[in-house]
Amino acid sequence: MTNRCGTSILLMPGRAFKYEMVIWPMSQMVYALTSTSDREIRSALLMLKASSAGTGFMHESYFKDDSTRFTRPWFAWANTLFGELVAKVATTKPELLRP
Repeated sequence: MTNRCGTSILLMPGRAFKYEMVIWPMSQMVYALTSTSDREIRSALLMLKASSAGTGFMHESYFKDDSTRFTRPWFAWANTLFGELVAKVATTKPELLRP
């Protein structure tokens, strides 16, 4: 079985888990939240911005070669974690949020 990104999915009771060829924004957020490297944090923020596909929201996952192919157009858990990341960076390293 495949998902709307055209990738295989593993069926679990009550939930389909996508596992091939997709990137999980929440993993990028945790990477940035736990990093002490300005370069890593800035890079993660730029990847996250690009992964929103112009929607202004974080998604559950997106296809590695095309961020406009994503799952869950509204994913509150990811949006909330992204807000936590931005708040932390704004407090601890505000210069990373500047263009």
